[in-house]
Amino acid sequence: MINRMLQDELKEIRTQLRLAMNGVISTSMREKGIAYKLNFGVPLPEIRQIAATHKPDSELAAALWKEDIREFKILASLLQPVDEFSSRKAKQWVKEIPYLEIAEQCSHNLFYKLPDVEDLLLELIFNVEDEYARTVAYLVWAELFKAGKELIAPVRAAFIAECMRTVAKPDFEASFKEKQAAVKAMKFYGRQSAERARQMLGGFDEFPEFMDTSEGREIYNDLKFEFEYCR
Repeated sequence: MINRMLQDELKEIRTQLRLAMNGVISTSMREKGIAYKLNFGVPLPEIRQIAATHKPDSELAAALWKEDIREFKILASLLQPVDEFSSRKAKQWVKEIPYLEIAEQCSHNLFYKLPDVEDLLLELIFNVEDEYARTVAYLVWAELFKAGKELIAPVRAAFIAECMRTVAKPDFEASFKEKQAAVKAMKFYGRQSAERARQMLGGFDEFPEFMDTSEGREIYNDLKFEFEYCR
């Protein structure tokens, strides 16, 4: 049973979202197959502004997360205190992620900040059953590399091996969103140093058949450009 104060806060959030709603955005998302029970179409900067008017709270975040409402799920990732969240809980959220935007927001706002994030990464990257598990792993890696965080050797080794499996092994049949997330993480990893850039590009040497395809050449050249001009 949700307590009265929590009910009042959820009601206030609904009012804030209603005032900020954008029908054009919600209609556009629905036409692309992104169908929530309710989608106010509120842009991300405004969702962040709404989050800033509320105190982070685990009970509030849990109540927001369980609703099939786009903005509620994003707000949950912004209002969940990191020190009251665990990789076990994160794995449960990953199972319940409905769309890529939510995977991106959870990774950016919450998951990468977890103290046991390396345990989470190893469990997610070897999980081929949950639709978003591997995609979230790459998105979290991207956030960690962007923040300049060093990872323990087994986690770094898993990252490199699994990136190549996702991107360069056709028989692995990775989804498009997983490939996109992997390439994003590879870019941030290679930006860290010339050695890591060489390490990433060198991985393609083991997949000559993939490099003979237009997709292989496009991904390789995209990464090479990134490492040469964006580091």
